[in-house]
This record gives sequence, structure tokens and C-alpha cells, in this order.
Amino acid sequence: MYIGVLAPIATNDLLPAAERDAARPYPKGREGAPLISNLIREYVARGHRVVAITLDDQLGDDDPPFVHEGPNLTYVVVPARSRTFRLNGRRLGRTADFFWFERQGMLAQLQRFRPEVVHAHWTYEFALAGLAYDPQTIVTVHDNARIIFDYVRTLNRLFHLLMARYVFRKGHRFTAVSPYMAATVQPWTKAPVAVVPNPVVIPGRASLVKAPLDRPVLSTVVNGWDDRKNSKNALLAFRAVQQQHPTAVLWAMGTAFVPGEEAEEFCRQHNVQNVVFWGPTPHEEVLRKIAASTLVLHTSLEESFGMVLVEAMAYGVPVVAGQASGAVPWVVEDGGLLVDVTSVDAIAGAVNRLLSDGALYAQVSARAVAIVAERFPLAKIADQYLALYAQPTGA
Repeated sequence: MYIGVLAPIATNDLLPAAERDAARPYPKGREGAPLISNLIREYVARGHRVVAITLDDQLGDDDPPFVHEGPNLTYVVVPARSRTFRLNGRRLGRTADFFWFERQGMLAQLQRFRPEVVHAHWTYEFALAGLAYDPQTIVTVHDNARIIFDYVRTLNRLFHLLMARYVFRKGHRFTAVSPYMAATVQPWTKAPVAVVPNPVVIPGRASLVKAPLDRPVLSTVVNGWDDRKNSKNALLAFRAVQQQHPTAVLWAMGTAFVPGEEAEEFCRQHNVQNVVFWGPTPHEEVLRKIAASTLVLHTSLEESFGMVLVEAMAYGVPVVAGQASGAVPWVVEDGGLLVDVTSVDAIAGAVNRLLSDGALYAQVSARAVAIVAERFPLAKIADQYLALYAQPTGA
């Protein structure tokens, strides 16, 4: 099968240095979704051909697309404008015209390489480019633009909502990463929305380096300092945990925790101690830190899936997360403790239970490993997508 994938793809995730042409520099691509690269590499390993197309706003607008061709894998990085609304030289901002320039660039590459089936991730520019090439493009829903706009009321998010609604009007084949996400977008399309969860690369064994319960390290990974992510409650709950566990440390990763910015100022104002602000962190380093943690704190009010949850659980690292936070209960089941994340006391209480009860901790840790191994392994998710690709058009 010859598969076209349009998605955020980071070059470092998809192409190890050994597979690159050492004679030329490689653009970064777009970071943030290692799961897409894992799926692509799985398809290639099974003998399928893939053309993977992404965007990079560090390329010059008039630069030609970057193309890497290897065995069964063609990787294309298309230039994207760096500004959202302000002029980019003679061109509008990318959001102002609904990514028209970027969509045309991706469409040209689809027409050049002519994949048999196209899979676009997210319901925005990648989906629109795919649908322009093939109305039967499979579109995977990773978030609900309406819900995000309810929390983040910016012009940029409004334009993304308009793009998403247009995608649902034009598209015919959709998947979503959880039953929760499928249910929230099903009213927008007559086409049935299938559920295919996000994949996880299962580590060879559960973490053997977790910080001990008597000197706990909690980790939290959050991109975006906004009300939906609810990081203020995570920090206040950690402060409460320190009353029982004064040696506890919180590793704070992601764009929400850039040193010197809002989160650190919040901690100063509320006397939250022992927080290490790592900020944006490469994915492999995030995984190493999670594996070395005692537990993961996840206080988001809404999630379409929650990759950090399953990545932690795969290592046997329990999570404390929201009992009503979108897809979170479906993902976690009993591989963590689910609580009311609008309550600082409830969050802190769950953390203290795990840290104070070794038998409970061991039980939850074992269930976490089993749940991920059964429900979310990469090979199983790849099987589900490949079965969808093979369906006759309109099936």
C-alpha cells in the first residue's frame, strides 16, 4: 500500500541521524506529535510505502520543499509562514487566509507523489490539504476546536474552529482518538466517527529507576498555561502534598513551565517550593524523566486522549488525573487514581494515598502496565489504521 500522511512531524522523531544524508542540513519539521512518526515507521517496517508531509515555519516562504527519499519512505517538509495574522512579507499571515499558502504547498506534493490513500491528522490545515487531493482522505480528530475555543478565546482559535467545521462538512471518513472525542464531534458530520486510540511504544520493561515513595518525584507535562490545563491546581496540590512529604520534588515540563514565566511567578506568589522548571523538553528526555518519577500529576480539565498518561502507565508509573476530564477515565481505567481535579484537596489526597500505601502503589502500577500493553501498543493501533486504509472507498 502507498500511504500519504499529513501531520505535524518532527524530523528528529522520524529520521535518526544514521538515515540522513550527512551532506546537507535537515529542517526541523513541526514538533509535538511523536506518535505520528512511530506509526509511519511501523508502516514502513511492514513493507508499505509512505510519503510523509509536514510543515516548517523556519523555512523561507519561497524556499522549495525539502525532500528526503529513503527505502519506502519519502519525507517532505513544506514551507509555512511564521506569522499568524501579520503580514509575512508580501503574504498574509497563515491563519488569516486559513493556511491557503501551506495547503497549496502540501497539495502540490500530494499531486507529485500520488499516494493511494491519504491520512491527515488534526482537523485543520493538514486535513484541508488532504481533502483537496482526495475527498476520501481519512481525518483523525485529535481535539475539538469548539471546546478549545471555549477555554482559549483568541482570534487564532476562532479561525481554527471555522477550519474544523469546514473539514467536517467536506470530509467523509473520520476517526477520533477516544470515544469521548468521537461523541463530541459526531453531531458535526453524517459520517460515522470510528475510534482508533493513540499508539504507545511499549518499553521493554516497567521502570526500574522510579524515585522511591519516601523521596518522591512527581512529574507533570503541560503545554499551554491556560484554564483548560488547570496547572494552578496542580501546583497548589503539590504544595499541600509537601505537608506530608516534605522531600517531594515536582518536575515541571512543557511550555507551561518555561523558567521565569507565569508558572514560576505563580509559585513565588503562593510559596510553592521544590519545583524544577524544565520547560519545553525533547520527547525522549520527557520519557526518561517520567520513567524516573514516582508518579505523574495530570490535572487537565479536558483531554481528547492524554498521551503523557499512557506513556507514564507503560513504565508502571501511576497517574493522578481527572475523573471527569474528557477521555481521561477511559484511558486510565484503574491504572491510576481518578479525582475531582477542580479540588486541590482531592488531588493532594490521591497523591498522598499513593505515596503512603506501598501495596496500593504496587497494585496501581501493575494495572497501569497491563492496561497499556493490552489496549494501546503501536502494532495494534497500526493494524486498525491499516484496516481502515484497505477499506473500499465509501465502506
